[in-house]
Amino acid sequence: MGMAAGMAGAIAPDLAKGKPALIAIFKLIDQKPKIDADDPSGLKPSSVAGEIELREVSFTYPARPDVRIFERLNLTISAGKTAALVGGSGSGKSTIISLIERFYDPDSGQVLLD
Repeated sequence: MGMAAGMAGAIAPDLAKGKPALIAIFKLIDQKPKIDADDPSGLKPSSVAGEIELREVSFTYPARPDVRIFERLNLTISAGKTAALVGGSGSGKSTIISLIERFYDPDSGQVLLD
């Protein structure tokens, strides 16, 4: 028992250092989404052609509000066409997909389907 208590005492400072990060993680998990995916009152198009348009989209990640990812981005991908997003690491390719899939909403502008 004495050895276990000694080991617990040795790691206590490390646990204390991790507590703020753990609190931040729980705050993130407990956040209520702006959009309720299960809400039946949302718009449901009868058909989808597939044109995707980002119109004047500006975006910052919630965790880094001081770093602007896009400023008034415009992009149109026509229905039935294949598009490639090409760019260096951190240039926003995955962010565009995340906005289209509505993992995030833009700070301003619109992400449109058809």
